[in-house]
Amino acid sequence: MSLFYEDVGDGPPVVLVHGWPLSCRFWEPQIGALVEAGRRVVCYDRRGFGDSSRPWHGYDHATFTADLAALVEALDLTGVTLVGFSTGCAEAVGYAAASRRVARLVLGSPVVYPDPLADELRAASRRHRIPMLDDLLLRFFAVDGYSALDERTRLYLLGLAAGASPRATAESMTAWGSADPAGDLAAVAVPTLIIHGEGDAFVPRLDSGARLVRAIAGSALVTIPDAPHGAPLTHDEQWNQLLLEFLAS
Repeated sequence: MSLFYEDVGDGPPVVLVHGWPLSCRFWEPQIGALVEAGRRVVCYDRRGFGDSSRPWHGYDHATFTADLAALVEALDLTGVTLVGFSTGCAEAVGYAAASRRVARLVLGSPVVYPDPLADELRAASRRHRIPMLDDLLLRFFAVDGYSALDERTRLYLLGLAAGASPRATAESMTAWGSADPAGDLAAVAVPTLIIHGEGDAFVPRLDSGARLVRAIAGSALVTIPDAPHGAPLTHDEQWNQLLLEFLAS
């Protein structure tokens, strides 16, 4: 089992954890901004996605978190700012709760709590994977039914999602549907910023961000007006500004 990763820039480390069903390519607008701000950026593909290995098993919260831990520890990173997006926030929270290597935590459009939608998506992944991904990415970037992302970029992301392991695409939903994050959330003891799109059609702000800010002691929730679930791409200037201000605070 091997994880594909990129390690660029110099300075205090920032580790980016993408969400289902994409890859580290999702973080293109953030990587350049962080490097220019004097940060070392490590961006990796979760198992089964992008250019990482595609084992048949291991698409559960504990294994995803162990993969992240193995990468951070293999690179001997300390004082890490851990940045998760969507379902990638689950292992970011899990690792931040358990490791002294993490100094700050950023959760973008977090998907941490279990949801009945996971069963529906798992079934669709097995039977109608490409149409399901197409519909999913419409919702990822929609606000009030209108896309906030140009169609060429959305189709590029659809290609990334379609190229992932079919097994990983379906089984990763098991990790979401069976999540029990209370213990990890209570154990997070680092400064935490939660960034949520006001118009998130995938995981509404009050169902996720507002819950998390109550569960993580001392955390802060910031909302980007008129932004969808995929706000790091559609509203990258605002998202990056919030991230860099948090890093400098």
